[in-house]
Amino acid sequence: MFQFAIHSVGLFKPVLFQLRLIGACSVLGLCGWSLAACIMDVARQAKKMHSIPCTKCRFFTGDYRLKCTANPSIANTEQAIHCGDYQETSNS
Repeated sequence: MFQFAIHSVGLFKPVLFQLRLIGACSVLGLCGWSLAACIMDVARQAKKMHSIPCTKCRFFTGDYRLKCTANPSIANTEQAIHCGDYQETSNS
């Protein structure tokens, strides 16, 4: 009877190896999925932040104490994307 138990454990070794391999591949796949989602989220946020037009506005001062003379409370924030006081600077 003891030999039968040893023999039956030997039969399950390939199955256990396959289960461990599937588990490891699943964990790696989930880590890859999470990393890809994080990269996409960072790219989406960067695109949104690059659409803020404050640095091209004539009311933008560039001083950290008063960034904008028209709307200082929303300067360089997402609220400034659709600012009603935006006027592009002229290079002349």
